[in-house]
Amino acid sequence: MRLLIRFIFILVYLSINAHQASADTDFDSNAVVAVKIVGKKDFCSGVVVGADEVLTATHCVYDLKTQTYYPTNTMKVGVGDNIVDVSVEDDGIQWFDVSRISSKPSATIKTVSDFLGNDIVSLTTTSVLPVTPTTMASYTSPKTPLTVWGFGEDEWGYYGIKKSRPLENATIDEKLITFSAGACRGDSGGPVLNARNEVVGIVSVSKVPHCVNAGERIAQRISNAVKGR
Repeated sequence: MRLLIRFIFILVYLSINAHQASADTDFDSNAVVAVKIVGKKDFCSGVVVGADEVLTATHCVYDLKTQTYYPTNTMKVGVGDNIVDVSVEDDGIQWFDVSRISSKPSATIKTVSDFLGNDIVSLTTTSVLPVTPTTMASYTSPKTPLTVWGFGEDEWGYYGIKKSRPLENATIDEKLITFSAGACRGDSGGPVLNARNEVVGIVSVSKVPHCVNAGERIAQRISNAVKGR
């Protein structure tokens, strides 16, 4: 009887660990989305964390000149792999409208430096997004390898194709993640993922103009993120 109980325990243990291993590796890359303001050439990235909820960078949807957010009816969330040529079969972007934007109530943004600590917002889409939402991390070791996803430019200056890259020399503190390379223009608002494919942070501002330049880049920890619910 004891042998039978022990055997059942081992089976349950292996089943739980197999499920956990699967959960750690499951990731729907379609959850990495494009975020665009109608009428503007530039765009950002974002990540789906709920059925109709997207996290992105505040500076992607905020007009610093007027110190107000762009109207939600000018915001679009795009699901797909290619924002350069939406006519490409199977790679084009399917666009969704935004009905609400949620930010930290305490956020006051008047200069670029004010984005630090306030550079995550939650967008609510008007319909459910056809992707599997990405899990947000509850804890991440400071030594875990990190990966960034987004539509940002590559080392040759081309951007608009979804890609992932490892963050280099990443340092994690309570609010921010600083790194030397891995994210470029267009990756703003995109997710920083840990080894379990959980969202650790959102790509924020950069202190250098181009991804080939040496210098400090910044992402904001999702511990300071705003939930739209």
